[in-house]
Amino acid sequence: MKRKLFCTLLVLTLVLFAGLSTAMAAAVPSSKEIEETRTYESDTLRITIEQWCYKYNKTSLRFFVADVYMTRPDQMRTAFAGEEYSKNKAEATSAIAARHDAVLAINGDFYNYKDNYGLIIRNGILYRDKKSNCDQLLVFADGSFGVIPKGEYAGGSGQQYMDQGVVQSFSFGPLLVNDGQIVEMPSKYVISTKDTIREPRTAIGIVDNTHYIVLVADGRRKNWSDLGMTLQEMQEFFQQRGAKIAYNMDGGGSATMVMNGERVNKTSGSRERNVSDIIYFVN
Repeated sequence: MKRKLFCTLLVLTLVLFAGLSTAMAAAVPSSKEIEETRTYESDTLRITIEQWCYKYNKTSLRFFVADVYMTRPDQMRTAFAGEEYSKNKAEATSAIAARHDAVLAINGDFYNYKDNYGLIIRNGILYRDKKSNCDQLLVFADGSFGVIPKGEYAGGSGQQYMDQGVVQSFSFGPLLVNDGQIVEMPSKYVISTKDTIREPRTAIGIVDNTHYIVLVADGRRKNWSDLGMTLQEMQEFFQQRGAKIAYNMDGGGSATMVMNGERVNKTSGSRERNVSDIIYFVN
């Protein structure tokens, strides 16, 4: 009887291990390839966008990586839907970008999705100053990035940060890379941080004060980018590209990249999702 029970447990263990091994193997791309590269260059701005494809067992992941080289840090800006800070306003990324003559634009942090928390400074103006349980990304006037870690912002210090030179702040996250190192994902966050969760995603990172990297991953598009990207894959990619800080923005249906009025990625829906804000770059 004992031997039979032992054999049964052994078989179950082997089956579970085989399933786990398959799942782990499926998470490792069988190939990585840059399928296409496009560039833009002016006297003050240089952008290179790579279209990457990761192949897995039966699925693919496609994502777009833009290296943005600026001559001035103020070439990175933000804008609101309807040109107004409002929890009710939302527009397509491309529509907001067109009004501002953006060369490159991505969706922002969708600040009005959770309008009751976080520090929101945009283009040097303080709009919201409340406690947050999320990582906060700070952008200074000299182009450098800073971070307020999860749970450390109690609210009420927005003016002090502005006095220190903060011109943009974002309240979504999580933080992906800090000081060039991959950050341990929090177990609880406003979005799932599990390494098995694949979604369309948007993120931004900094190499130096005039060199940013923005990444938009497609997902939920069968035979194109079936599921999406994990936060952990983004972490590894940003670190490999030399990002000192990298930060996750709103994703899912919001994940959008626009170059000179043309949508670069395919988004998860048939059209762009309306969002509350964008990050963009100008000449």
